[in-house]
Amino acid sequence: MEKNKDKLALVLTGGEDRKDVIDALKRCGWCEFRVDEFLKRYPEEKLKEWISIKAKVKKIGTVRWHREHQGNGLKISEGKRLKIYKDVLAYVDYVDVEIRSSIAKSVIMAARERHKKVIVSYHNFSKTPSYNTLKKIYNQGKRLKPDIIKFATKVTSSSELFTLLSFTYNYSKKLPLVITPMGVSFIERLIPLYLGSLFTYISLEKKTASGQISYRDIKKIDETHLSF
Repeated sequence: MEKNKDKLALVLTGGEDRKDVIDALKRCGWCEFRVDEFLKRYPEEKLKEWISIKAKVKKIGTVRWHREHQGNGLKISEGKRLKIYKDVLAYVDYVDVEIRSSIAKSVIMAARERHKKVIVSYHNFSKTPSYNTLKKIYNQGKRLKPDIIKFATKVTSSSELFTLLSFTYNYSKKLPLVITPMGVSFIERLIPLYLGSLFTYISLEKKTASGQISYRDIKKIDETHLSF
């Protein structure tokens, strides 16, 4: 499993048992802190303590825009969201901001000033757009000059899955991509890793996307000595 660490990103939302987090992060190369989920339940003053956990992983700070959130997102002003991003930059290696959000350029500028890296993302919880639409969104993201572009889309048919996988194969050669098919099986969730996607997200307790693989699933793979 050690060789596959960089293919796994553990998603944390707050309230997790610290020992469980440390144990899970031994198997992961990335950790995403969903700051928006954390702030639903905890005061902003507690954010530093939560996000400062020591682990040899690449940390991602995400303050998800409520318009690209599955379920009820944290509805705060874009000005406030930008301020939170700037505060989070002190503790992470990457920030993830939506391609279509009004603060994307400001978040990226703040990240570059702190010599941090950037993921720009697109989420669609209804369907996977056509290949041409994915290309257009990719080009919009590329113009922001990120380090990684992320696509997370609901897959409602085999043709949509094929579209997303074809896009992964062709465009991961141009710029680093993270591709997350939602609402699919365990195996289908992993397929993009074989076609160029950098990593996939896994949950410890609370799932933040439909079909998200759990840490328990990963442990089962370890126990059977399988690889991906």
